[in-house]
Amino acid sequence: MKSMILGAAGIIVTAGALPAFAADMAVAEPPVETPITEVAGVYDWGGFYVGVNTGYGWTGADYSSAATGASLFDRDLNGWAVGAYAGYNFFNNGFVYGIEADVKHDFNDDRFDVGTDTFKTETLWGGSVRARLGYAIDRTLIYGTGGYAFTNAALENETTGVREKDTLHGWTIGAGVEQAFTDSVVGRVEYRYSDYGKSDVFDAAGARGDFKTHSVMVGVSMKF
Repeated sequence: MKSMILGAAGIIVTAGALPAFAADMAVAEPPVETPITEVAGVYDWGGFYVGVNTGYGWTGADYSSAATGASLFDRDLNGWAVGAYAGYNFFNNGFVYGIEADVKHDFNDDRFDVGTDTFKTETLWGGSVRARLGYAIDRTLIYGTGGYAFTNAALENETTGVREKDTLHGWTIGAGVEQAFTDSVVGRVEYRYSDYGKSDVFDAAGARGDFKTHSVMVGVSMKF
């Protein structure tokens, strides 16, 4: 009988201790999910692009005698131009470098009299092949450019009807700013100085022409 009483007492004590033991047990917390933060991507300037542009050019045409080198006449050929350009960019840690080619048609001419003859001088079309190097701040690119340039110039004696054309070869250098409006549409403003050197002989006046151009062009391109 005594053993039964002791056994029952032990059961009661054990049952009373269970809630306290359970209360002391650590309750495992559910894992907390780390919120996903979206990071805006940096615009990728790499790839092929093609565009159209227009702008204004200030061209100086300095003619000298093909025989003696003496200065004959110095004219200003200022006017609008329209053109197209295409290139390929590489993009690496903010730096953008690549190659670009462009062609343009000029709308400029100047008429002047020499003695009893009336002359007209103009540039007709031209272009360039250039390297480009710049630095991009997300969708804004600031760059420099330089390379080979050419232009086709004409000199006409309107009194006699004699007209000569010649392609001049030289160099160009400049800088610009581009802005990516969308992932594929990019606008630009660019300044360039081009020195085409001296032409071959213009038989119309026995003259050589030395052409230099300052131009400001705005353009828009599609990037692929």
